[in-house]
Amino acid sequence: MIDFRYHIDSIVAIFMALAVGIVLGSGPLKDDISGFLEDRTQQLADEKVELQSEVSTLRAEIESSEQFAELSQAVLVDGLLTSRVTAIVVLPNVDGGQVDAVEDAVTAAGGAVGERITLESAWTDPEQSEILGRVAETIARGGRDADPYELASQVLAEALLTPGGRAVGESSFDSIAVLAAFENEGFISADEDEVIRGDTAIVVGPAGVVLNADLTVVPLTLALDDVGAGTVLAAPRGSDQSAGVNGVLRGSNADGVVSSEDRLDTGNGVTVTILALAEQIAGGVGHYGSGEGSDGPAPDPLPRG
Repeated sequence: MIDFRYHIDSIVAIFMALAVGIVLGSGPLKDDISGFLEDRTQQLADEKVELQSEVSTLRAEIESSEQFAELSQAVLVDGLLTSRVTAIVVLPNVDGGQVDAVEDAVTAAGGAVGERITLESAWTDPEQSEILGRVAETIARGGRDADPYELASQVLAEALLTPGGRAVGESSFDSIAVLAAFENEGFISADEDEVIRGDTAIVVGPAGVVLNADLTVVPLTLALDDVGAGTVLAAPRGSDQSAGVNGVLRGSNADGVVSSEDRLDTGNGVTVTILALAEQIAGGVGHYGSGEGSDGPAPDPLPRG
């Protein structure tokens, strides 16, 4: 057992240390400590000013880059999608402004926007997969695949796109019925008053995670690519992470089939999405942006109309 004397010695040692610190701090070390603190404070203030200047410079460079991207987009994409009709498939939690930017770029490239649909969260909810499969089987008049997501993806792709240039840009009554069936069960949102079938597709994704993207988004992109002449998955920065839509696509069996862009929140990213779609039409595939798994900033060489 530690005796009382030990406690007394410990307390005395603590107070002696405090006393020595007070004496040194207010005596011979006072000027050194004060000088050190003043120098350090000034150094931090100088570093703050320098960092603020660097941030301002970077912001100006980004703004200049975005302005150049906007000015050069029309030239870079001109004629790349002439006579093409592009379906736009929007995944859950996507910024609507980015979808509008993609549609404007399709038009600037000489193409037309076909149907624009939005997948609701029910499409990616595993608890709803059985219902999704039943809807797809009813539309297809029998299951052509055991996996409900693959069957639903194929049925939806065939409603949005038409292969080989047949009936591209024409309204389809059958497609109206297909979209209505999915919408009635809460799987998609669409304007099915008139469905114009396309021959290419752009899937627009969010920066965050899409539930079960490997089971839901990947089969859909593959089905769209199988039916049409080319498909690109485009999403903002952050989508290249392992659980993001681009990260999942680039790590799947769609890697060498469907193209992707991971900077859709920038003007450059929107332009490259169109360039990537033109490359798809020509038979190529690539993953673009600055994120994990990208092949570079843009196709090389750039597609020409």
